[in-house]
Amino acid sequence: MEFGEGQEEVIMVSEKKRQLASETVEAQPPSKKPPEGENAETMLKALGEELEEEKAKSADYLKRLQYLQADFENYRKRVEKEMSDNRQFGNQRLLSELIVVNDELELALREARGSNENPTIVEGVAMVHKRLQSILSKEGVEKIQSLGSKFNPDLHDAALRVVSDEEEGTIVEEIRQGYTLKGKVLRPSIVKVAENPAERESKSEKSALEEIGDNE
Repeated sequence: MEFGEGQEEVIMVSEKKRQLASETVEAQPPSKKPPEGENAETMLKALGEELEEEKAKSADYLKRLQYLQADFENYRKRVEKEMSDNRQFGNQRLLSELIVVNDELELALREARGSNENPTIVEGVAMVHKRLQSILSKEGVEKIQSLGSKFNPDLHDAALRVVSDEEEGTIVEEIRQGYTLKGKVLRPSIVKVAENPAERESKSEKSALEEIGDNE
């Protein structure tokens, strides 16, 4: 059978493709086969060791995460407390100044009521004083009750000790009113404290007698 020139070219190209494909197949490396006779026990041991390593890493990561979580929780609580304290005591300085104004108004009222001042003016000052006390009360400012109570260094400043028939350490006079702000001392009371020599002497004698009795 005779072929035209075009058909001969097609046949030659096809032949070259077959040769190229054959060479490519021959050039490919042989596929890897799993090693024969590998010890299954060794493989299991290696896998077990890898598993233990991964478990150890996981435990370490978990511990670190727990530490971070605890640190964050402590930080959150600390920030919340600081914010609460700022809200609660942020106006402490202003309230301290208002207490001084309150002292001056009380002094002015005492002086005015003991003189012949215009009653209208006195009434106006009294209204301002009452309004100021209401504001202080709403903000949590309270008076320290001192007179007749025992001296407490956390609440009181002792200006003088005076001889008195009252029990030793009793507050007999308040020189300046003290205040607390939501349970915290805003300004301590300045007071006079009773000093009872007779009571002190009696306690000393009793203590001496008890000591003698213990030695006998």
